[in-house]
Amino acid sequence: MNKQCALSQYSSENELVNTKKRPLPVQPDECYKPKKFKSKEINYKPDDDIVTLFKFELQKILINSNDLNTTITDILPYGSRISGLNISNSDVDFNINYVSKIPVKKVIKSFANKLRQSQVFIKVFALIHAKIPIIKSTHKNTGIDCDISFNNVSSVHNSHLLNHILSMDYRIKPVLMKLKIWAKNMGLINTNGFSSYSFYWLGLFIMQVMGILPAIRDLQKSVPEVLVGHWNCAFSKNPQEYIINKQETLSESDILNFFYKYYSNFDFDKFVISPYTGCPLLKKDFENVEQLPGELWRYKQFYQENKECQKLLFLGTCQFKMYTQDPFQHNVNITARVTPKIFEKFINVCIELKP
Repeated sequence: MNKQCALSQYSSENELVNTKKRPLPVQPDECYKPKKFKSKEINYKPDDDIVTLFKFELQKILINSNDLNTTITDILPYGSRISGLNISNSDVDFNINYVSKIPVKKVIKSFANKLRQSQVFIKVFALIHAKIPIIKSTHKNTGIDCDISFNNVSSVHNSHLLNHILSMDYRIKPVLMKLKIWAKNMGLINTNGFSSYSFYWLGLFIMQVMGILPAIRDLQKSVPEVLVGHWNCAFSKNPQEYIINKQETLSESDILNFFYKYYSNFDFDKFVISPYTGCPLLKKDFENVEQLPGELWRYKQFYQENKECQKLLFLGTCQFKMYTQDPFQHNVNITARVTPKIFEKFINVCIELKP
């Protein structure tokens, strides 16, 4: 085994142990039943097709954006309602692809004004100074929050990747939902800690290490590229194209136990979590990229083209020590915002729960 993929944290003596901890409840899947919406009251029910409704409303409101020399090319949903990891009151996320000759901030402000004027969406706030500018709003008739980002198509691909991964094994969704609920109850998922998305990938990486899931690189081997900027966001949906040992005898509790045990012993000072390769990578190799494995050739190329701009590089994206590589965008650390306080709390609760 090469040094990049050294699973340094575990030996054969670290066996999985069943637990008697009661699993956290998971919300049932939603289904579609059309219904009429009445204005000025909250009448949402879990079986409404909220995504379709919101997209239709946004299209009606923003269709006249051409008067600002702005052309909307697509409105695409993403997030938990697309990945399949939503609960009944999850917000709805949309990405608006557009082309325009005017500055980004002005475009976003104009979209926000149109949403306010429509009175279909309320509590409309344009967060134009955020790392990824968004419009936050609430749908008046349903009370469901709606977040809108712009030209952020990689997030759409990420959501569809998660949705496909859920279909690969019956244990994946309940494990991820339990981890998310647990992390929220522990105060780990917040603006100074993990996002739900980054926490999902901590769970999925564990299942890659255990042999339940393939590495993302294996899902990309035999399909045409789908490039978003520098990065390939394609993945195969054909199970015959990747062979894994699914460890069928392992229960959801076994996987959760392994999660707590693995991360309570993981050397975050030395290693990077890489769902793309399916194994830890040495952090120091990102300083000397020629030491990285060959399958990360895109990042090596990106590094050479952008090495003078530290904030674009993987190790330049975080002032703290937790590094988790995005499965598609290899220069992005999806745990960059996790503060030392939240990080230490995460390690401590894993230590408390490990078998």
